[in-house]
Amino acid sequence: MSHTEKVQALLAAIDVKRYGKTRNYVSGSVSELGPYVSRGVISTRIVWAYLLARGHSFEEMFGFVQQLAWRDFFQRVWMGLGDGINTDIRGDQQGVKHTAFPAAIAAGNAGIEGIDVGIQRLVSSGYMHNHQRMYTAFLSCNLAGAHWKLPAQWMYAHLLDGDWGSNALSWQWVAGTFSNKKYIANQENINRYTNTQQRGTYLDVEYEQLTEAPVPEVLKPTLDAQEVLPFDDCTSEALIAAVADKGLPIWDAISRSNDQSVVICNYYQLSAEFVASQSGSPILLLEPSVFAKYPIASHCVDFMLSLAMEIPNVQVFVGEFEELYSALRASGSVEIIYQEHPLNQYYQGTEIPRDWLAPEVEGEFSSFFSYWKKVEKSLRKEYKDVRGY
Repeated sequence: MSHTEKVQALLAAIDVKRYGKTRNYVSGSVSELGPYVSRGVISTRIVWAYLLARGHSFEEMFGFVQQLAWRDFFQRVWMGLGDGINTDIRGDQQGVKHTAFPAAIAAGNAGIEGIDVGIQRLVSSGYMHNHQRMYTAFLSCNLAGAHWKLPAQWMYAHLLDGDWGSNALSWQWVAGTFSNKKYIANQENINRYTNTQQRGTYLDVEYEQLTEAPVPEVLKPTLDAQEVLPFDDCTSEALIAAVADKGLPIWDAISRSNDQSVVICNYYQLSAEFVASQSGSPILLLEPSVFAKYPIASHCVDFMLSLAMEIPNVQVFVGEFEELYSALRASGSVEIIYQEHPLNQYYQGTEIPRDWLAPEVEGEFSSFFSYWKKVEKSLRKEYKDVRGY
């Protein structure tokens, strides 16, 4: 099954009623569209339009659509903060003991079954349920005392739906630097949502005991960035080798010298539909500097390239945008087209606006709910206009 077919099948399988009731449980209903949304194959707007056409009431769609809005909100915040997203946003993280990463968490051996299983699945497949992500961040930051940045980079590196906006801001929310207080969960809560029945762990206590709990012995050994981030998977050499292994062609300035326009794709923009709508020759730009700052694991590289293979006539350029820009200019007058994203604000050319869930809702927002209030109003109006009631 192609990725295009998979997306259509996942859209058709969305159960908005069950999602709203069960999404917090690891066995609950989820859409599995996250990797395709994060890689730009499908937008939150397209998902909304699909649901709207299916005839659901707005109340039935409410929980699902609100989660779509969270994705856009995180992107909006990232657009506004830029590199500021990499520092504590609303105040220093409290209780930090180190800037490393607990070794037991990285290994999926922290002694909490509902979390360890999720970590092991993440590292092997690139998937982790959202609730398990929160639990992992809680263990790392609020119990083990790690600063959020390195653990967040580690999780992002392995997630097929890795989105630095969603990931970094979610970790900051858990750590209390993007929220009013730290997130805490005890064993009873974890058992409930992960379908486990573990007892007698260091989390099997009342919430009050966890707020000032000492670091459990199992979480004291730590690893540094060189030991937990997959740098070797996304160096220039590794990326070129992976491209060759997939049989994707490397961009050739000579063969493309007659192009009138090119459409830039990247890790966050891999939509064949977007490329086709712009009538330009597609180039997948893989910038080593971006991957050095935000490393990804080999299974994420593989997923990215498998998506690129479904973009007709795509060629790959491994290098910096400035290098590609100079080569394109040297070959003649070429229009460069790309879609807006926080990581490509330095691109030069024609920027196409993102396909936001509610495009008319713009500006900076102090909280998700101030953003959601305007988005909900816009979507309800659209719903009424389409349905006539």
